[in-house]
Amino acid sequence: MSNVECDGTSCNTPATDGQGTSPAAIQPPTAEEIERLFRRLPVAMARPVLLGSLEMLKACCRFNWEVAGLHNLSGFEPPYIFASNHCSHADTAAILGVLPKGMRNHTCVAAALDVFGHSGDRKRLSKGILQFLVGASFRAFAFDRQGPPLRSVRTCVQLIRNGWNLLLYPEGTRSRTGAMNPFKGGVGVLARFTKRPVVPIYVNGGINILPYGAFMPRPGHMSVTVGKPLVFEKSDTPASFTTRLQESVCALGGVPVVRPHALEVAIADL
Repeated sequence: MSNVECDGTSCNTPATDGQGTSPAAIQPPTAEEIERLFRRLPVAMARPVLLGSLEMLKACCRFNWEVAGLHNLSGFEPPYIFASNHCSHADTAAILGVLPKGMRNHTCVAAALDVFGHSGDRKRLSKGILQFLVGASFRAFAFDRQGPPLRSVRTCVQLIRNGWNLLLYPEGTRSRTGAMNPFKGGVGVLARFTKRPVVPIYVNGGINILPYGAFMPRPGHMSVTVGKPLVFEKSDTPASFTTRLQESVCALGGVPVVRPHALEVAIADL
């Protein structure tokens, strides 16, 4: 989740010129537009076909994933906010793939608006296809990670209040090296306003199966570790909550603790 036009199969944003689209000129869709897109017949019909194709791709390319820690969700009622580290486009497929079917069917994914937005006439068709495939397969929607985030945050809050689980990547982008980047403060803002449990997740192995720039998956194994959900406490601020969350994700992966950028957490506390 203006200038975005939802036609039933994708949300398109006109390019400013042949060289690229300014992220500031792109407006993310609203919760109403996102849910309307999810209900469109082409999307509903394509989803099982695309997910079936993913299973065939897993078998042909010999990659798979496993999960640990789903029992940590016991005692916490949905909707959940799933917050994970991010190294590969395979991360989303792995996380959704290990969730129970009922939970997966009520989960949407915050995807980068600048990736979903068109960057020029030559890329309009390819990006339109990408939007449809990712949107239909994973119920992904456009989240503004570069411009003022207020509308995207408001959209996420409304989707959660409408009963959707939300999967997001607080780093804001994929790690190119596999090392975790500092979390951005928006996840703390969401936790504050929704009061929903935030589930820390650590994904390992995706960078080997589908590294940055790769088109076809490679053979390999991924693990998804689900931690105990965190709840926004009275003593929390968005900044302190974001710090606690990143510490939890780092602990799940057994990696050194990464602290959120001071500027990011300061903005989150405004």
